[in-house]
Amino acid sequence: MNALAAVLSRRLPEGQVVEGFRAEQWAVCDRVPQAVVFPESESEVAEVMRLATQEGWTVVPAGKGTWLHGGQPPGAVDVVLSTMRMDRITLYEPGDLTVTAEGGIGLDLLARRCGEHGQWLPLDPPGPRKGTLAATVSTASSGPLAYHHGSPKDHVLGVSLVTGDGRVLELGGRVVKNVAGFDVLKLTIGSWGTLGVLTSITTRLHPQPPADRTVLFRGEAAELVALARAIATAPAPLAALEMLLPGERERSGGPVSLLAVRILEAPEATDEICRIVTDTAGASAFRQMDGRASADLFRNVEALESGAELVVRLSLLPSQLEALRQYACTLRDLADPDEGWGTRLAAHVQNGILRVIMSRMARGEGWIDRAAEVIERVRGGLEAEGGSLTLSRGPCELVSAVGAWGDVGPAAPLMKTLKREFDPAGVLSPGRLGFL
Repeated sequence: MNALAAVLSRRLPEGQVVEGFRAEQWAVCDRVPQAVVFPESESEVAEVMRLATQEGWTVVPAGKGTWLHGGQPPGAVDVVLSTMRMDRITLYEPGDLTVTAEGGIGLDLLARRCGEHGQWLPLDPPGPRKGTLAATVSTASSGPLAYHHGSPKDHVLGVSLVTGDGRVLELGGRVVKNVAGFDVLKLTIGSWGTLGVLTSITTRLHPQPPADRTVLFRGEAAELVALARAIATAPAPLAALEMLLPGERERSGGPVSLLAVRILEAPEATDEICRIVTDTAGASAFRQMDGRASADLFRNVEALESGAELVVRLSLLPSQLEALRQYACTLRDLADPDEGWGTRLAAHVQNGILRVIMSRMARGEGWIDRAAEVIERVRGGLEAEGGSLTLSRGPCELVSAVGAWGDVGPAAPLMKTLKREFDPAGVLSPGRLGFL
């Protein structure tokens, strides 16, 4: 056992520290930690962080390890701190539509527990459903439901977090009207573990929708862009509007690009919304899916990034969806023409977000420089129009070269101030946000 793991093993109960080959699966952007710790309580998290500050160890918080490949590669990784053993619901008041759970609870377990009372948390981030609540909040991840139901910032009412030097802070509260610490709370969401380890989260819930229906249209990409923009302006409450373009080697002849319109309303309202959607589209739907089939389709949307080497998120105003598609076509030139399924495109139409999901990147002499030049050119074009480009996933050398994020805007100085206050020794996820 290495020296760092040995020190941690003396402070934590048996079985809560691993090292060596067992730590390799917890590599953060290819950086293998010296040890992985699995605390089972907030006090143990605080103990680890106090020790890390004393010893100068860098610590990257994690849940079940499903997002370790994302974001900016950290400057160093000595310890990965997983909260996956902290997965209890500590307070649940169905009548108040709120729940408080430890950060390591999986979204799947939380959904089952809340579903027993006819309630749900409408967050659908990309990736497996076993991913944890804290990881979803820490990365501010969301999916097609974000337009209608909001992102993690719209659901989280309060958190407990352990700072870099082991202090336990309570931010926010359990009810919507409680605004104590609310601005700081908002900044911790999406901070990628740079300000603290989320140990407990209080979130609002919603009644489960009585009906789930998806209406599918199909056609060529350019046709679907126009159709999507028309449906997005229809006078009807749509839960999600997702445009899906398969990879080059996933097509089996003919137009197979899809536009998925999801409706989560009462059955009688669902029928009327379907009528409005088809009238607005001026065309009959290709297929209609109800209940489990509709939910499963959008589970597949969540899993689109599985196995991809490169995932790029492009954003502009929703009205500029066609411009986003053209930018995406530029990025398609980076794909290996002979490996994998090619490049998938998936657009959250109402939010103006398009994901470019690439199976494998083309290699060859100078490929990093060529890829960086293309990405920086696209990022510059988007930022000039008020948009953005985020590298959600990619080869570490490429992400290091161009950065996961571009211009972070006016929040950067405030985040740097909070970083000094929350993590005075700078041991938490150094460099994970690029500017922190």
